Amino acid sequence: MTFILISLIVALLGGIVTLFFSSEMVGELYTTVFDCGQYLTTVSGVEFFSLLMPVSYGVGISLIILKFLKKAFDIYVLWTDGDPDADPFLLLTNFVRAVGTALVFQWLYGLFVDICREITDSIISNINDSTDMTTEWVTAITSLGIVPAIAGLIFVICWLILYFSFMARGIEMMVMQIGVPLACVGLLDNDKGVFRAYINQFVKAFVTTIVQIMLCKIGLSLMLNATIITASNIFWGIACMIAAISMPKVLREFLVPTSGDGRITAAVSQTVHIASMAKSVFTK
Repeated sequence: MTFILISLIVALLGGIVTLFFSSEMVGELYTTVFDCGQYLTTVSGVEFFSLLMPVSYGVGISLIILKFLKKAFDIYVLWTDGDPDADPFLLLTNFVRAVGTALVFQWLYGLFVDICREITDSIISNINDSTDMTTEWVTAITSLGIVPAIAGLIFVICWLILYFSFMARGIEMMVMQIGVPLACVGLLDNDKGVFRAYINQFVKAFVTTIVQIMLCKIGLSLMLNATIITASNIFWGIACMIAAISMPKVLREFLVPTSGDGRITAAVSQTVHIASMAKSVFTK
């Protein structure tokens, strides 16, 4: 019976490793999440991000300029909005801040991603240089008995759950990046308008995902240690993967104040909010 179970686990692990583990998939988790447009282009041949981002910039900058002109006219000509005695330089400062944020955000976003990638890689290099799961690893862990074989299967299932969630998060992050120029319209208001809530949600999703990726890659390094497979490596590797899965719930109160695990619902609700803001931008 034990031999049959081990054989079944070996077949499952071998199939999963062949399909869902590669140096590109494991090594490029940051690209999967924070630059998924690159993968979508490879898969579909359509450059979604490259096509939509210029449109978002054009609409966002246009709305910022139009709202700036409207607010200036309402305040200093019609006297129907704000304080006409206020220094016009304040409104001009908000305008420059809105345009500058819309233009420089993508650069800052890429810079932070690169910094986090380097920190993660430096941590991984001190644990284990390799995070590639191979059929040799499957043979090694299943040869230790039924318990390590089951532990290996649990580990692989956790990896699949995380990887698919990273793919979904990557699409969300792409949608939220596209919406940033539109959200910058809110910077013309003294209370920052929709930009405050939008960027807070963006940062919370960003930080939560960074923590998940770090834990995932540390778990891979522990589990796939090329020098020796021990109970400590196996169970600590699984513990890191489980912690990565549960991290959105752990950080929900502080970083992800959304329903569920803070992914699709947040992106959709923020996009709808941006659309309604753009529609009513000239009524303020």
